[in-house]
Amino acid sequence: MTCGANFPLLSDAGGRLVEQLGIKSERGTARRTTYVVDKEGRIRRIFPDVKVDGHTEEVLAAVRELQR
Repeated sequence: MTCGANFPLLSDAGGRLVEQLGIKSERGTARRTTYVVDKEGRIRRIFPDVKVDGHTEEVLAAVRELQR
């Protein structure tokens, strides 16, 4: 399935990554968390418990910082 993004997206249908990252909620689902990963595959920034308002701007600023 494509969504039109020009960057890779990760899916964790089996829930293994949720367990490994420690982001499982009390209900058993993943808490809303955004990871900014650099070109070498290193996690450079984590945004835990994401709230929608202002999140896009925050993440874009973090990505732009990596490009400097």
